[in-house]
Amino acid sequence: MGMLANRLAKNRKKFAKWAAQNGIESYRLYQQDIPEYPLIVDIYRDCAAIWANRRKRDETEADAQRFLQDVLSECCSGLGIPAERLFLKNRRPGGQYRKRDEQPYWLDINEHGLSFKVNLSSYHDTGLFLDHRPTRRWVRAQAAGRDMLNLFCYTGSFTVYSAAGGAASTTSVDLSSRYLDWLDDNLRANRLSGEHLLIQADVRLWLERAKAERRRFDIIVCDPPTFSNSKRTANLFDVTRDHSSLIKAAMELLRPGGWLLFSTNKRGFSLDAGLHRRWHICDITAETTDPDFAGRIHHQAWLIRRKRLENNAV
Repeated sequence: MGMLANRLAKNRKKFAKWAAQNGIESYRLYQQDIPEYPLIVDIYRDCAAIWANRRKRDETEADAQRFLQDVLSECCSGLGIPAERLFLKNRRPGGQYRKRDEQPYWLDINEHGLSFKVNLSSYHDTGLFLDHRPTRRWVRAQAAGRDMLNLFCYTGSFTVYSAAGGAASTTSVDLSSRYLDWLDDNLRANRLSGEHLLIQADVRLWLERAKAERRRFDIIVCDPPTFSNSKRTANLFDVTRDHSSLIKAAMELLRPGGWLLFSTNKRGFSLDAGLHRRWHICDITAETTDPDFAGRIHHQAWLIRRKRLENNAV
């Protein structure tokens, strides 16, 4: 086995037992551990998704293709997974969850007793963000009897966890009907009945309507994209520029005693200082990082609450 194959085998031995003990079938195995192999490798049961950065040394397309073939060979050897269950993707910064021209490869993944559909081939992302696994656990533990709002809900893993935790109701908002259908499939797969409202809308426009309708929630989860320029809305979104107004709009819907969980995976991101002056904000990034992401800041997360004086004024 080569250098990459040895590292993959070593890492899998380290994390496979931990994952099995915790009811996890998908986990981060490798993230650019070796400079010569700028990859991310995630395990999905008996499959692997591989995201590859282009190396600076690859001056031609032929060089790049030889590198990718080497990657596949090393992954087959180190993981013991046949090539047809390795899904290689080129990494791209930010942007949308772009569709790929490949046949869908669907898989049902178990995570802490819940089932999630993932698609390993058709999109750049699989439908389940592994770094937020502990964040989802945390939300489930707080959900019983509460009304939960999931903004930019994607395929709805936070919604599923909240419903499983006994939430009185969930409301999930996303611009994509495809992801809302995916969320509906995840709810059905887990046999989660109850009041679960799925809304296709631009999140910022919906927040305005919800305020006018005096909608209120106890838990709000907001994990927006880094950047969005969807043709279905006239409003561009940039998390650095727009997060402050987004958080303010979401906080308008929060009941006294409730909390907003805001998260982003944008590198170098920092919250607007003005938000700290207005609300109680606690950084929970460390508490929402599992061992397979330890030492790799893949997301930042904050718990935002009203200050007591503001609560009394409501």
